[in-house]
Amino acid sequence: MENRRILIADDNQALHEDFKKILTPKGKINDAEMQSAANALFGEDEKSSAKIKFDFKFELDFALQGEEAFNKAIEAHKNGNPYALIFMDVRMPPGWDGIVTIGKIWEKLPMTEIVVCTAYSDYSLDDVLEKIGVSERLLFLKKPFDSVEVQQLALSLTTKWNLEQANKKHAEELEQMVQERTRDLDIERARGVHGAKLMALGEMAGGVAHEINNPLAIIHTNATLLKDLIGENFDPTMGLKITKKIISTTERIAKIIKGLRSFSRTGDNDPFEPISIAQIIEETLGICREKFKIHDIKIHIENPFSLTQIECRHVQIIQVLLNLLNNAYDAIEQLPERWIKIEVKDNADNIDISVTDSGGGLPASVREKIYQPFFTTKGIGKGTGLGLSISKGLIESHKGKLWIDDKCKNTRFVINLPKQQIKIAKKVG
Repeated sequence: MENRRILIADDNQALHEDFKKILTPKGKINDAEMQSAANALFGEDEKSSAKIKFDFKFELDFALQGEEAFNKAIEAHKNGNPYALIFMDVRMPPGWDGIVTIGKIWEKLPMTEIVVCTAYSDYSLDDVLEKIGVSERLLFLKKPFDSVEVQQLALSLTTKWNLEQANKKHAEELEQMVQERTRDLDIERARGVHGAKLMALGEMAGGVAHEINNPLAIIHTNATLLKDLIGENFDPTMGLKITKKIISTTERIAKIIKGLRSFSRTGDNDPFEPISIAQIIEETLGICREKFKIHDIKIHIENPFSLTQIECRHVQIIQVLLNLLNNAYDAIEQLPERWIKIEVKDNADNIDISVTDSGGGLPASVREKIYQPFFTTKGIGKGTGLGLSISKGLIESHKGKLWIDDKCKNTRFVINLPKQQIKIAKKVG
């Protein structure tokens, strides 16, 4: 329902009666007078005038002083029944004048439409604008005023107020819809990320089982040998050899477990700390080496013992590298020639880690979409399409880059990372 509430603020009681006669004669809208006002506003075209129906009425309220008008405007707004328009007299002694009252009302209710009614004023137009500013919500009406002019202003300004309120409400509804949709997308993204990690963990499970089962078998065999050696003819040298083998094998298992723990964490809150590239590669392969071995996929590492260190959240770099290795595995699993090469290139201020597989490269149409969330080239049930999108974000959070080397005849992804995060941050700042 449209709001046609109007406040008349004037210290002259007789003016209140005049407004009643003009806007609510005998409590009802005078269609003939209002049609005359509409004709003056919109033109006297018969067809257009005939379409205007005045099925509304103005609801008037009155105040004799500026402070009273202010209090009524605030109270009406609090009660959810605001005034769409205020006719404001300039001179209302002894309290606030109209200009002061307008300024105070607009401080609290800036959307209020106001018509300043004045026969003579203590303020020039420049003074008024200097005190309350230029506003599209302020009009001037000279006394004595014509009834049609008052009707025009009442009709047009209350309509304007209602349209603006409708637009504001619509904008708020749209904003709420956007916020809800954004929240839904964030939830779906979080679920997708969680699903991607679970899928990756599932894909690794078989390989990890072999990674751990093999050293456990070695421990069991050596422990059995050690048990058989214990006796009168115990050979300390052989016992020491077997014990060392058991210790080294348990350390191997510990590395696998450490790698799994790294992958299961986000690392978002980890500090940037120095770590060697060799350690990152070793921890990553500790999770998936056996998987590749079982499927006869050869892993070649160039510069495997690089002592080069970088400042990073190494958990996240392991996650990215593991994702690239898993993608390479999926791409070449069915190929007759199956190999993956990890290369490290040591530059002045940064390093390149490339992962190349024996595949024939990616077509241009795929390269353009490969980093888009939910895009995947894998078969049904084999990918979420979040891996590369998330990986790219993680590398960029390290002020690095992840890209496809389209000059390579095989499929090659390159990670570029700065060696020191502090220097990069200073340059950016």
